[in-house]
Amino acid sequence: MQGKIFTISNILSLSRIALMIPAAYFLETPMRFHREIALFIILVAIATDALDGYVARLRNEISDFGKIIDPLADKISIGIVVVMLTIFGDISLWFTSLVLSRDLIIFLAGLYIRSKTGVILPSLMSGKVAVTVLAFSLVFPVLHYPSLDWVYEIFQWVTIILLAFSFSIYAKRFFETLKEYK
Repeated sequence: MQGKIFTISNILSLSRIALMIPAAYFLETPMRFHREIALFIILVAIATDALDGYVARLRNEISDFGKIIDPLADKISIGIVVVMLTIFGDISLWFTSLVLSRDLIIFLAGLYIRSKTGVILPSLMSGKVAVTVLAFSLVFPVLHYPSLDWVYEIFQWVTIILLAFSFSIYAKRFFETLKEYK
């Protein structure tokens, strides 16, 4: 299954990126229930993230392309949402910078490992958990209900802890992989 690109699981991953177009539109366009519609689309995107890996394993569609596009779709989707929420003043620039910096470093480290070893490392469970909690934490600023700001604050700090923990696991694997292939 290494060479196959257009599998159901990969199409689900690609759809996550495509779903950000209407999500961004509804986030930006003031109309009745625009934030709720955007949230619904984002939740559908989150569901595709859970579904693509399941389908890949169920249908034996695990591929190098899938190992790249699934986490890349996560990073693009999260990136679009956090940048838009920062522009609208719903989340802070420092938090967005932290999220984007972590994702960029992990992505570039993966490219470096691929160039040095030929190996495409899959996402780690700690990263999947961190990104899932991050995605759900963004529900609150997307909805922009001031009465729920305190819930977002809690989720934000839990997210920061999980992002830091998963980053340390990715860093450890990065250095171990480099050492193994020297």
